Amino acid sequence: MYRVFVGPKQKTIKNTNFFNASITLIGNNKHNNIAFGNDIPFEFWNDDNNAREIEIYNRALKNLTEDSEVMAYNPRLFSKCELPKNVKQICKNSDKLLKILDNKIETRKFFKNVVPMLDYYTISGKEFNYEKLKQISQNLIIQSPLGSGGAKTFFCNESNHKQIESILLPEQQYSISAYQINNTSYTIYGMIGKEQIEVMPVAQQLFEVANNIEWIDSTYNIEVQYKVKEKLIEYTTKVCKKIQNEGYRGIFNIDFISANSELYLIETNPRFGGTISEIDLLLKESDLPSIFDYNYRAFNNLEMPSMKRMKKSLFQ
Repeated sequence: MYRVFVGPKQKTIKNTNFFNASITLIGNNKHNNIAFGNDIPFEFWNDDNNAREIEIYNRALKNLTEDSEVMAYNPRLFSKCELPKNVKQICKNSDKLLKILDNKIETRKFFKNVVPMLDYYTISGKEFNYEKLKQISQNLIIQSPLGSGGAKTFFCNESNHKQIESILLPEQQYSISAYQINNTSYTIYGMIGKEQIEVMPVAQQLFEVANNIEWIDSTYNIEVQYKVKEKLIEYTTKVCKKIQNEGYRGIFNIDFISANSELYLIETNPRFGGTISEIDLLLKESDLPSIFDYNYRAFNNLEMPSMKRMKKSLFQ
């Protein structure tokens, strides 16, 4: 079967030969790549632009002449595309579960009592009142339920609260929590099969803190304290086990922060993420299958080699 990757960036699959072709927003239109270009006129990580992303994919899908199986970077978004008769989406979980795991507020409800989470409060935009909320903390994190890469995640304090208030949508629900000073942010993937859970290496995330909390970069070249390693393995496994019991399969991304001698779950992403090409390279250098191969195996109940021996593993 002709395998096609669909997602924002061609470089996501630069370390694998799992696919025969790719459709991306950003790419070079070489090596069976169909791309919009290298200068996208919108923030593809902002869910407000999902319709524009889907429109680009729909145009490109019409150029596939082979009978094709598509593995998507974001399965839930891609499922809204118009697929030609010769194109089939593979490796997608149920819409019901994806809807929960894509929503930051619903995610926190779903994983309540599974792993530690920071205290948070839910309000509508019209209920925002900094003078009352600063009793929680003078430095606040305000998040829309949807959005990635820092889109719609706001840092609010005494100096900018009026500006933040003007941005919030009156009827939109937001989560409010205290900003954790001197925190360390981590991102980690789990791979979930029917009976198997694999925990991958962890990356530290770097953010720019201004009116928005904007993701800048992530790195796997880090030293992680032993106690933090233990908690990353334990909490990632618990989170993955919870959704495994709900029928979830395949790649799963979790963001934690370490603060006050504890590790807290912040959000989840039921899809591939921005560091997946680095993970794929670590697997390749460890003589293990591609992450996309693992994802296919997880959905099809095929054997998955242990990832414990991959480079930078938390188990080493």
